[in-house]
Amino acid sequence: MMRGKATLAAGLSLTLLAAAGFCRERSRPNIIVITADAMRADMGGFSGDGEVKTPHLDALAGQGVVFERAYTNITTTTPSHATIFSSLYPFQHRAYSNKARISDRIDTLFEIMRGAGWHTAAIVNMRWLNPEVSNIVQGVEELARCRHVRGAAATNRWVLPFLDRQRDGKKPFLLWVHYVDTHTPYRAPGKYARRYYPAGRDPRDPRFTSLAEAWKQFPAHHRDNEFIKRWLGGITDVDYVIGTNKGSVSWLDENVGRLIARLRKNGQWDNTIFLFTADHGESLGEHGLWFLHGGLFEPTARIPMILKAPGLPAGRRVETLVSLVDVMPTLLKMAAVPVPAAAQGEDLRPLIDGDVRQRVVFMEHAGAYLRALVTPSYKLIVHRRTRNIYPAYPIRKGRVELYDLAADAGEGKNLADEKPKLVARLRKLMGEIRRGAKVSFSAGDAELDDQTRAMLRSLGYTE
Repeated sequence: MMRGKATLAAGLSLTLLAAAGFCRERSRPNIIVITADAMRADMGGFSGDGEVKTPHLDALAGQGVVFERAYTNITTTTPSHATIFSSLYPFQHRAYSNKARISDRIDTLFEIMRGAGWHTAAIVNMRWLNPEVSNIVQGVEELARCRHVRGAAATNRWVLPFLDRQRDGKKPFLLWVHYVDTHTPYRAPGKYARRYYPAGRDPRDPRFTSLAEAWKQFPAHHRDNEFIKRWLGGITDVDYVIGTNKGSVSWLDENVGRLIARLRKNGQWDNTIFLFTADHGESLGEHGLWFLHGGLFEPTARIPMILKAPGLPAGRRVETLVSLVDVMPTLLKMAAVPVPAAAQGEDLRPLIDGDVRQRVVFMEHAGAYLRALVTPSYKLIVHRRTRNIYPAYPIRKGRVELYDLAADAGEGKNLADEKPKLVARLRKLMGEIRRGAKVSFSAGDAELDDQTRAMLRSLGYTE
């Protein structure tokens, strides 16, 4: 009898311990990272745009935090995602093209979270994001690789059943969803294709010449691309193509809404960290750059970023500069998982809670042809090599551009010749970042030497 009670007590203790462990598993948050390939920061109601309708992203913004000045660190898909999932700059992970492969020695977010007990999964929709090409998804246990490009609806046909399989909550999960509808050729099916184009207007009317004019400014590799030719074949009105880009944003929004609805239905929403962002933006004619993400101007460099998580204030907006290098440290901190010492970004929670420190953003162009530094007021762009890629925007070694973003949001007036001292200071600061300086600066930061601190004071960043 005593032995039976002891056995029962032991069994009950084990059951209680198991239940306690299960509760701990349930309390650890799920993490979902959505990247909308080539989505601009200025489209959607949450960004202040009154034209492009994004009711689901607007609702997400109302429940979470919008980072109003979020930037990429490189304007190409593979390198940018390498930065998101490693918190390393391109000059560190060395991926400067879509065909680049990151080293096995780099700790990715997937590897770290898997080691901490999360189930890791991803769905990618460009072939160079597959593991044999980029290696970005090292550490992913459940991968929907890209054999052909999926639109948002097809992507969700994999994502929604995945979410259903996680309903038991036995293990928290990290899921990356890569949507490509906002990337050329701008997938806007059905009603979305003409939602932002005047009714009754014919985009193939031969009297229109706007697309022919834009075509002259296309890079040679686009003009000679059969895919591009088929996509734009017969179209004469460039406004129609711009309209399909806008339509693709609304279509993407609808599918993000379906994903969120499934999380709610499954009871997973409240315990999920949900990040919506993009790898880079897109140019729609600014500076003569059409339907691509070349250069480092605002349309290409700025990205949307919305973060919702348990315990975060709802409806908050952060105006401080942030970038994709900050994503991994922020998610790890929220999940109570240690951040690797090599991470270059910072946890954004202090900014959400009201920290008003000034920050700068460092970014590069594919191939390291261009480098840029963004401050709260200025952007410096340095041309490092000569490349005849864009007819309307020549890249010339030694050329320098400086723009006052506060007074000249369209980056139309180059102030480099007028402000040589400021150019010199920003170039020096760019060098400091490349040599390992942190990208967040405030009075008393121990990692800054006296010379760098004096430079920041002269720029108005510290007191």
